[in-house]
Amino acid sequence: MKMIKTMDVKTLGRLIILGLIVLHAAGTAEVRAAETQRGDWLVKVGGALRISYNKDDCDSTCRDIWHQADTDTESREGSNTYLASDISEIAVSGARRMDSGIKALFMTAWRIDTPEGETGEIFSNFEQYLGLDGAFGLIRAGIVETPYMQTGKMLDPFTSDALSTRFFLDIQSALHHSTGKGRGRATNTLRYDAPISKSGFGYQLFTTIDNSNDNDHGYGGGITYTSQGMKLFVQYYDNGESGDDEAYKIGGAVGSESFTMFGQYEFDNGLISLAENLSSLGSEDVNTADGDNTYEKNRTHGADVWYVGAAYATGKIRIIYEYGMRKNSKNGRIDKDGHTGWVLGISLQMDKDFYFYAGYLEKTYNEDALDKDTRYTLGATLTF
Repeated sequence: MKMIKTMDVKTLGRLIILGLIVLHAAGTAEVRAAETQRGDWLVKVGGALRISYNKDDCDSTCRDIWHQADTDTESREGSNTYLASDISEIAVSGARRMDSGIKALFMTAWRIDTPEGETGEIFSNFEQYLGLDGAFGLIRAGIVETPYMQTGKMLDPFTSDALSTRFFLDIQSALHHSTGKGRGRATNTLRYDAPISKSGFGYQLFTTIDNSNDNDHGYGGGITYTSQGMKLFVQYYDNGESGDDEAYKIGGAVGSESFTMFGQYEFDNGLISLAENLSSLGSEDVNTADGDNTYEKNRTHGADVWYVGAAYATGKIRIIYEYGMRKNSKNGRIDKDGHTGWVLGISLQMDKDFYFYAGYLEKTYNEDALDKDTRYTLGATLTF
């Protein structure tokens, strides 16, 4: 068994230097979203810039969406130390109140990546939609974040950072990232969010149009409840294919500004297995729209995913611990494709727009032949 590597002096020095740079930037930067009036439209430019230094020790290659912009989540071989400045984003949004009192709105957002090869994409699609907001609720059409993804992202304090449970640890399923039919941001999608009732309940519905010849349209929705100190949700996601192509989950958070407990459980009836690339089907069985990562006759399922966590805050410091598991799939490519993972992190909020963080992540596979994956991380995030 491979032993966990101890950080050498050079690595520790790099982490300290990066931390000092971050502290200096936090003390001098004051960034706000740009906002302008264009006729009757109020247009805003916003987003987030993220950077992290990561020291990895993986059995072979690290599964990590932080390294590549495409659907292949395996990071490059030959290096376990790198400075990642991707998973940043920029968005242009606008709103205009029409004569009817209904608000028209739009958003176009992109992920900003820093590819190492000449063919890598610098910009890739996030949300891009048109919408209407009124007393009837909110309607959006285009590339839209699913309620399944949205409720999962709101739980994790490190949701888009290098310590996120969605990426390296993979204890939130791949239905919480990427773009396409059957992924976190659904393409060709119509989504409806009902107004939140006085009692705190709301519901969401969406449908995704399938552009392939089989016309297997996806759909889903859920119910949310919000009150002082509590958030709860139930979500369902069906990709519309003829095989096992469903997922559903329950979860929530309870607590106060100083201490919060949170978690969710995802039930896999095939869709999580497809998103995690666990299906045993071969390429000859593919019959899908471009890039949607689905199969027509999938029978791989059972890769349930769950995690729980707690966050304690005092002053500007927050300490977070999260632990979770993905079960072995049934009828998958290998017998033991599940794992457990945990993260311990700390963040320092310099102001409402800037914070930096440090942490340790560990991922242990159910397959005995695979050693554990570990990571030390130091990073910073600036929102605007």
